Amino acid sequence: MTTLIAWASYSNTGQSAHLPRAIYVASDSRITWGSAARRWEAGRKVFTPLKEPHIFGYCGNVVFPSLALGQVISAIDYEILFPPETSANDKNEIIFETIKESHRQRLNVPEQNFQILHVHRTQNWPSTAFAVWIISYDAATASWSCNQVPLPSTTGIAIALGTGASAAKFHAIKWGESDVGGTSRAIFSAFCDAVTSGNDPFSGGTPQISALYTESVPRPLGYVEDGLTFLHGLQLGPSGALTNIEWRDRLFQRVDPTMLSPIAGARRFARPTLK
Repeated sequence: MTTLIAWASYSNTGQSAHLPRAIYVASDSRITWGSAARRWEAGRKVFTPLKEPHIFGYCGNVVFPSLALGQVISAIDYEILFPPETSANDKNEIIFETIKESHRQRLNVPEQNFQILHVHRTQNWPSTAFAVWIISYDAATASWSCNQVPLPSTTGIAIALGTGASAAKFHAIKWGESDVGGTSRAIFSAFCDAVTSGNDPFSGGTPQISALYTESVPRPLGYVEDGLTFLHGLQLGPSGALTNIEWRDRLFQRVDPTMLSPIAGARRFARPTLK
């Protein structure tokens, strides 16, 4: 049923230290059917368009959000859902209404709760600004809501969702109290600990992550674990083409996917002692 988080990253120096430098969205890859014993460990939960600065994720019901988001992203990429110059709030409202209209086309199917995370960069560098919304559907009342989430003013988690949310927050506190607290690597490493801890039996598989920086389109980041490479939860074989995207390990180190080790010149990190 998912562990899904979004966090903001800030620089510690410079005149723009008060502006976020990136928003990251991370999720686990486990999809379950009624119990943790019936599961798939490689389901995609984080989605990005190719042409616009959005990131989407979901938790709760799997079928509708994953299929609807694929349709929404295709319409965004072909610039037929809204023109690029549409305001950020209007884009989110159009996405919200489109998802609701799609949901109305369902007939005689099970009703299940879900939440969709929508992250959007509203202004580019040097006046970078981001917005985060949560679209929620409550099956018991057949009601919808869409609420904007305030961003933290320093590097930190903006929102944690899903059955693993409490575990993510618990491990984030432990890492936050270490000597690397207040950094993106602490947040992502804490997220990885939460997913692998077993605290939430409905979360598992490998982490999947996407980044939205101060300019350009969102970047899906590959993940390296135990000498294996994964993208959106999918294990990939060796290939020179893996260098087309960024790769990270559970310490958030930048990794060369062909050498399966931190890239030359990149900062090396060590796991701190946690209380």
